[in-house]
Amino acid sequence: FSVGEVVVDKESENLPATLRVGDINLFLKEQMRSFDAKFQKVAKTFPKDQLLITCAEAKLLCVLAHSQKLSNAFVDGVNYIESMLRSQLISAIGKIVTPVDFTNYMTYHNRKIFLPEYEPQKFCYAVRRPDHYPEGIVSIDCKLNDGSISEPISTLVNHQKCNKQPMKFTLSAAATVSFFGDRYIHAWMGHQFSGDSGASFSLSARARQFSSFILLVGNIIAADLFDPKFGIIVQNKDDLLIPLLFEQIPTPQAFRDAIESLSPEQQDFAKAFRSMQLESTMFGVCIIQIKPQLEKLLNIPNDSLTKEIQLTQDLLELFIEYQIPSDLISFDEDDHPHASTPEKINIVKEHVATMRKMIEKSKQRELEEAKMETRYAAPLISEEKMHFDSADYSISSVKPKKMKDKKKRKKMTKSSGKLMMKERAVKKGAVLDVPSAPVEAKKSAEVQKPAEPAEPAEAPQQDEKQVSNEFEAVSDAEVEGIDVTKLPTILDQKFEKYDEDSALHSTIIKPESTWNKKFLKALLAKPSETTLSPDDLKKEKNKTFDLLDALTRSGGLEIDEASLHVVLASTHCFDQTLMDTIIKDNINPIEKIERSTLIVASTIQQVPPAQLLTPDHLDRIKQISPAIFE
Repeated sequence: FSVGEVVVDKESENLPATLRVGDINLFLKEQMRSFDAKFQKVAKTFPKDQLLITCAEAKLLCVLAHSQKLSNAFVDGVNYIESMLRSQLISAIGKIVTPVDFTNYMTYHNRKIFLPEYEPQKFCYAVRRPDHYPEGIVSIDCKLNDGSISEPISTLVNHQKCNKQPMKFTLSAAATVSFFGDRYIHAWMGHQFSGDSGASFSLSARARQFSSFILLVGNIIAADLFDPKFGIIVQNKDDLLIPLLFEQIPTPQAFRDAIESLSPEQQDFAKAFRSMQLESTMFGVCIIQIKPQLEKLLNIPNDSLTKEIQLTQDLLELFIEYQIPSDLISFDEDDHPHASTPEKINIVKEHVATMRKMIEKSKQRELEEAKMETRYAAPLISEEKMHFDSADYSISSVKPKKMKDKKKRKKMTKSSGKLMMKERAVKKGAVLDVPSAPVEAKKSAEVQKPAEPAEPAEAPQQDEKQVSNEFEAVSDAEVEGIDVTKLPTILDQKFEKYDEDSALHSTIIKPESTWNKKFLKALLAKPSETTLSPDDLKKEKNKTFDLLDALTRSGGLEIDEASLHVVLASTHCFDQTLMDTIIKDNINPIEKIERSTLIVASTIQQVPPAQLLTPDHLDRIKQISPAIFE
């Protein structure tokens, strides 16, 4: 058959992209003619109503076979077009674009569209006091799947210097710690293509040599309350790596559609549970500097411990290992009202030396007691047979030559094992005889100066900020700066209003239960690596909280040198892979991520989207996503 002639547009002289209606009708007529010819052949072959397979079933089978051919031809045509477009796109770019490439591009793109004051910043912060060398570095790193080295993620940051209203966290039922310092609200925008983000994430903390700080990881549960789930002391070139998990919760539109057919009681339960999920998206990282708090605790001037490396290490050992009360080693202004800074430090050093001598005496006394118990339990052991390893206080050899009675030998083995357990306990830091501590300190004081009648001690400093151990609730309106507890709900509402594709998910950040730690066993030793299990993390948290309890006098002393980072994560999820999203769905993912980033940025920065963008890109984005500018 012949098709209609192609009509040429006289003005543009361009061929039309599709067939004319007349040509399509000719194709349909030819199809009907073919069906009629086929049906006539089928009617001659199959009877009408005598057998199970009649002429009607045969005609239906012919139509279905023809439909299958049409469908296969259509699929082949679409696949050919998509393959051609894919080849053209790869030729234009020079490579197959992966989620890793898209991540790198969005980092570059955000630098172009945002004004400098609102441009995303790297999440990498030095732990330092003003005009001081950093104690360490804390960062959230992103490791791309292309084998490149890890780099800090880029986040939208709202930095607040809050020195009036403190944040708090609870050490125990009887102690609540208040802390001041800078607060950072971060917003991170991620993306996934068919469930693949192309990267893995981790929280990294590194300390310099002879430096230390406290790292707390948890969530914000109130406008002025931080809930630390994990805690660890990072010191002396420790390199800590905490893997992070990103968990997306359903979009607002998907949640609304899912509960639409539920009963009112079921909807209330689902809404309450989602409210908890939204609050869990406030991931918090608190960094507390140890040296400034030690100076405040010991009543010595600022920067006094900057160059006192050995004194700082001794103080940490006394507080962490032996849990010495700070009153026993702090400087007393009433006893030395006119002391200079070096004199104050020397007085603290004398107190520390006295405590260390007392600890050594306690160790020796317990060793002697253990020896006496062993001699009493096994009198046949000679003195020269019982010598100890001075490095670890363990018995090197206990071997009786002749013991006829087997019961005596069992008793000897049992008592020797008891002795070794006691001596190892002394090495690790046995519990001190509490009444002996003030006695030793008193003897040292009597040697230095004549005894004087004791006077009631006054408060160390009148200008210190004292806080109650009981948690005092503060209303949201009284909290300085932005109330971060309201941000997840605000973001959820904006996602529902402006996210037309229902693809923007609030994301919960969770630390994994297994951490990696590199450390130095000695100053000149090679780095060692270990894995911290959940039991190890619990021990580290207890050790950290013991130190915080000593540094704050069980919550009675506020922390001035600290910083709090709150991270709110969101993820834009695409159903297809990156190339299929561009080719099959005919979607430009850059424009979608651009809109999602502006929704989050305007919420975090508390400014309209138009004030975030450079003039070169403002008009273009207004045409693509006009709703967010209304």
